[in-house]
Amino acid sequence: MAILSYSSRRELPPKPGIYYIGNSVCPVMYIGFSCNLKNRHINHHRQAQFENIENAVIQYRLLTDDLLAKITDLRKVLIRLERQAINHYKPPLNNTQIPEQPVFTTSQGSIYIQTHNVSKAGYCGHFDGQDGDELGIDTGKLSMLMRAIKEKRPVFLITSGYYEDYDLEGYSHLSELVYYRNDRIFLLASRFIPYGYEQSNYFCNKYLLYGATSKVFINPYAILNNRPGFEEFKRSYLRLGFTNCERSPFAKQLLYLEQLGRNNSST
Repeated sequence: MAILSYSSRRELPPKPGIYYIGNSVCPVMYIGFSCNLKNRHINHHRQAQFENIENAVIQYRLLTDDLLAKITDLRKVLIRLERQAINHYKPPLNNTQIPEQPVFTTSQGSIYIQTHNVSKAGYCGHFDGQDGDELGIDTGKLSMLMRAIKEKRPVFLITSGYYEDYDLEGYSHLSELVYYRNDRIFLLASRFIPYGYEQSNYFCNKYLLYGATSKVFINPYAILNNRPGFEEFKRSYLRLGFTNCERSPFAKQLLYLEQLGRNNSST
């Protein structure tokens, strides 16, 4: 792997890859991925931690041009590679609380949603995460991203697809979805509080929004179909991509779905 001193991180290439933070004593203290390594490390949310590592270095492995030409979902591939590296090296900092981690609050304010179309985007990697993991979504609405970051308001990711789509893409717990087999099924995948973003030329100049203080809704799934107020919410907000849905009465249910998710059933 290529290697730089952490103080020279602005020399990182603006290309996608996996990065490793450490030093000669512990070469792998933290592992992450980015669609643009240089942008990611200009203002990393763990920068203060990394700067406190004595003689810190950043090692990185870029995705080859041959691989980039073959893949259709860059971030999905990067997430898989990052997860494989974390499982292998078990870096200690990946399991620590993020400095100045934003706090989840249900107080009044903006509530953002993003949709994931299973038939077009495939498997939603958020379901492979755990509560507290750093998560990210792709979107192009910079002004709205900046507001979400500034206000530290929750972002919810909702997947949509038919039973056959979920089956084809390898989703687990399909028995929970059988009841809605003839309908388009909407699942609440995750919730996080945004803390930063990066621009990525590999997504048509869109942006990757990062967040933490996350909650992953799986086992059981948080199925949104037939919840009170969801039909109005679906008509008004689930065709707009990343948007603020605070004016919808259903937004209050999203804020409290931690409890509802634990009690969720398919009926």
